[in-house]
Amino acid sequence: MATPETPLTPPALLLVDDDKDLRESLRLEFSERGYDVWEAGSLTDVQQLLDVSAFRFALIDLRLHLDNGLDLIPEILNRYPQCRIVVLTGYGSIATAVEAVKRGAVNYLTKPVPIERIEKALWMDIHETPELQDDNVESLERHEQEYLEYVLLQCQGNVSQAARWLGIHRQSLQRKLKRIGLR
Repeated sequence: MATPETPLTPPALLLVDDDKDLRESLRLEFSERGYDVWEAGSLTDVQQLLDVSAFRFALIDLRLHLDNGLDLIPEILNRYPQCRIVVLTGYGSIATAVEAVKRGAVNYLTKPVPIERIEKALWMDIHETPELQDDNVESLERHEQEYLEYVLLQCQGNVSQAARWLGIHRQSLQRKLKRIGLR
């Protein structure tokens, strides 16, 4: 197993995303910024890499084919407690953001996001970066609204059926819909 980084070694970054093109792009960007980047496209790939390097940072996609990237957070932190983990997703929701932070992620970003914001998120906690948090809340609210619209469409406008689909009480869904202007 590798030894922890010294001041002269670049910080090791574990990059986990099932989108090969995005992973390659991020690898190039972070390599140019001085990081030692290790890539994984699946949970199995990550298992093999955890014994290879002591990771200072991890950037994890929420959805990895059929797997949940959040499942990696406790495993990585168990191995490397000082690792700073950021969850990056195109499917953001307030529930998954809260769950990511509960499991130990320092930040949660929704795609697309500029490389500068990702790097800043790796170095700072979510409560230390209100400008990141505010942008993410807006984005999460937008995703929540889009998802509610999708579910209502799938349920042909039937609020009771949509509430069952979402696993919430019908009145709670009606309040949400009213708040975001869908009813």
